[in-house]
Amino acid sequence: MQLDFIPFLGTFGTIALLMVVISFIITALLLGVALGPVNGRNRELGSTVVTALLMALSNLAIIVPVIGPILSCILQWYFIKSRHEVGWGGAIVAWIVLIILQVIVLIVIIMLLGGGLNLLFDLIPMTP
Repeated sequence: MQLDFIPFLGTFGTIALLMVVISFIITALLLGVALGPVNGRNRELGSTVVTALLMALSNLAIIVPVIGPILSCILQWYFIKSRHEVGWGGAIVAWIVLIILQVIVLIVIIMLLGGGLNLLFDLIPMTP
């Protein structure tokens, strides 16, 4: 397979495409970990990447006013429930654990990229 489209993307587009792929892989790995406590099946990387892609596509429902975010959450729970053979409660617990793990990974990445705790506290608005 030739990658003829990469020169057309330019440097920014290539980096953006690479970051999207890395983000899906990180989300898939964390989803596999989050499915552990709820005894989810199909926790291998390929299955969780597809679930992460479906969850990302369900975020398009957010453009619908008022009901969009609720619909997006319900769709994400449904994708976890149906693809990994857990109940609604297990899907919600896995989803919450996934969000907590993503926040932890984000904090670790921010600290490793050179800002340390200073950069992390700059992201949190404080009143003077």
